[in-house]
Amino acid sequence: MGLYKVIFLGLSVAGQEEEMRLIEGLQKRFNLSREKAESLIQRVPVVVKKGITKEEMERYVRAFKEIGGRVRVEEEEAVDALNIPEKPEPVARARTEFREFKGPTIKCPQCGFEQPETDECIKCGIIISKYIQYQEMARSFEGKVREITSEEASPWESGEGFIGAFLKTTRDCLFSPTQFFRKVKSGEGYWSPLIYGLITGIIGFGVSLLWQWLFVSKLIPLRMLPFIPYSFYLTFVIIGMPFMVGLSILIGSVITHICLIIVGGNKSGFESTFRALSYSYCAHLFDIIPFIGGIIGSIYMLILTIIGVREVHDITTGRAALGVLLPVIVIIIITIFAIIIPFLFGSMGFFGGARV
Repeated sequence: MGLYKVIFLGLSVAGQEEEMRLIEGLQKRFNLSREKAESLIQRVPVVVKKGITKEEMERYVRAFKEIGGRVRVEEEEAVDALNIPEKPEPVARARTEFREFKGPTIKCPQCGFEQPETDECIKCGIIISKYIQYQEMARSFEGKVREITSEEASPWESGEGFIGAFLKTTRDCLFSPTQFFRKVKSGEGYWSPLIYGLITGIIGFGVSLLWQWLFVSKLIPLRMLPFIPYSFYLTFVIIGMPFMVGLSILIGSVITHICLIIVGGNKSGFESTFRALSYSYCAHLFDIIPFIGGIIGSIYMLILTIIGVREVHDITTGRAALGVLLPVIVIIIITIFAIIIPFLFGSMGFFGGARV
């Protein structure tokens, strides 16, 4: 008949509650004091019993399993049969045989438990070599990866007050666009930039129409139809302006993103392009300047859009400029051909009619 040795290895599941449960179970099942139970856990692996039969070994395994302990069973050689006690002690009264481990030890880097040199912590269960490797990787990235805070997000999306956030966002976007769009890159979502673009677009276009009504319409009367006064036309445009601005942002974002895909500048998806274009609409605030504001606003918006898509997609300035200006370039080429081709064919006599 084979004889067996039961070796206690500590907790089966790591955790403070499980450890308390194991200590209490050792006290009750094996009639140990709390100090001895805690010492037993700290000194694993420990030979609990040796030279026992299979039935008694199974009782030990079952007893440790019920209290949350982990054991290993080893079959002993026949020579150990001399150590078999004539009357095996019951499990409830078993005395623990403590064995002092002599040899190289290792301290777990996570829980601090000192144990025989091995790659797996007996107490918390981590793989020590992998844990150390992950720690070294984390240290290599330390200082490069940081959590995004409210200071690193755009003011408009940082949860500040409405007026303060609007003014700070406008200031940063107009006068520090590179740093501003780097913050925009770290954010996400469509609604916040869309609302900001709507506000700035409505302000810019609205004041521009006001100047046109106050000055241009007085000098050059403008009417959509002879029976529609300019004031009615102005009111209609103001009411429909939020929809026109929102549609302009959406269509402009789609066209810009398609052009970025064509030139290979799509690195972060459509959302980034939409966010960059929406915030670039703050350039239309220059439209409040009479006469020349519209020209300044349109040119500066192109500049802001180029900077914006460059930062949010992490591409070169040349590629960003090509993607943003590609529609303008296409329109210019088409216009040139539309003007040159008729002259070219006319000079060749295609439109000269039949000669007599």
